[in-house]
Amino acid sequence: MSGILVRQHLSALHAQGAIQALRPVLPSQLQPSSLDLRLGATVWQLQCSFLPGHQGVSRKLGRLATTSWTLDRDAPVVLHQGGVYLAEIEEILELPETVRGRANPKSSTGRLDVFVRVLTETGDAFDTIPAGYRGKLYLEITPQSFHVAVRRGDTLAQLRLASGAPELDGDALRSRQDNAPVVVWSDGQPAPVVDAPTPGVLLSVDLQSQDGGPVGYLARRHQPPIDLARRDLPVDRYWTPLRDPGEDGHVLEPEQFYIFATRERLRIPPDVCAELVAFDATKGELRTHYAGFIDSGFGWNAEGDAPGARLVLEIRTHDVPFLLEHGQPLFRLEFMRNAERPERLYGKGSHYQHQGLRLAKQFQ
Repeated sequence: MSGILVRQHLSALHAQGAIQALRPVLPSQLQPSSLDLRLGATVWQLQCSFLPGHQGVSRKLGRLATTSWTLDRDAPVVLHQGGVYLAEIEEILELPETVRGRANPKSSTGRLDVFVRVLTETGDAFDTIPAGYRGKLYLEITPQSFHVAVRRGDTLAQLRLASGAPELDGDALRSRQDNAPVVVWSDGQPAPVVDAPTPGVLLSVDLQSQDGGPVGYLARRHQPPIDLARRDLPVDRYWTPLRDPGEDGHVLEPEQFYIFATRERLRIPPDVCAELVAFDATKGELRTHYAGFIDSGFGWNAEGDAPGARLVLEIRTHDVPFLLEHGQPLFRLEFMRNAERPERLYGKGSHYQHQGLRLAKQFQ
């Protein structure tokens, strides 16, 4: 079996003990091509971020942890803006030798400017789970614009598992764009495929308002904590709307957090999933996204007439102000084959299906 393991494979791995947890894995955690990871029992505040390396997490915590809390389902713990924290993850892995993993923040996590990365027991890279890994997982959490209140069981990151070589090559991607496009312009025309350095589709920012509404948002700091369980927070308390700038563009201030959306729309069919390529310094000194994984079914329907869904961009510029202009290409989307069609697709009941510009689900 070669490709990204989908919902039914993840369920089977759980049944076989390759995915374990002290508390049962819930059906709601099983996404079409990924698994939501839950916060476990303990969270530590750290002096600084770290990679475990050969010393392991426990020894590094002995040196770098300043305090710890026990997480509860009912009483939230507030993680403060600018702090660095490490939390146990409820799920434990005993992967087959041919199966490896990759982690990403969930969409809502990125839209709240919460920087998260998954660690293995002795890992020397973030968000990377080697083939055959057996052990615990941990989540580094750094709230950057807001304080956040978390509970045991909250899901801030997701894991995808793969076997073999799932990457879609340039010819296969071009064929899809010619016949049933997975990325389209606003007029429905397919977006072009680029080959360098790896095959993908370039995505760009949309700064033109079609209805007079905002084209983006700027985070307002020094606000009350955001409780991840809320769904009714007022937008204007936490965000400043940004209007259509015309030909002038928006000048982004260093170390401020912005939400925008892509011009392009995605229609991810059942047999593939996608990932945003990591930050490219040649495009400017800015981070263009946190949540980099797109599940099968996002923006798609079986009838083939779905308009598609835009991706939300979580942008932070570094060091110097940066001019952001309409249509500016910022990052590339790469595609991967699923090992099978997922038994359930992203869609019904999903907060971000067929989205335009949309804030995290915690807001009204």
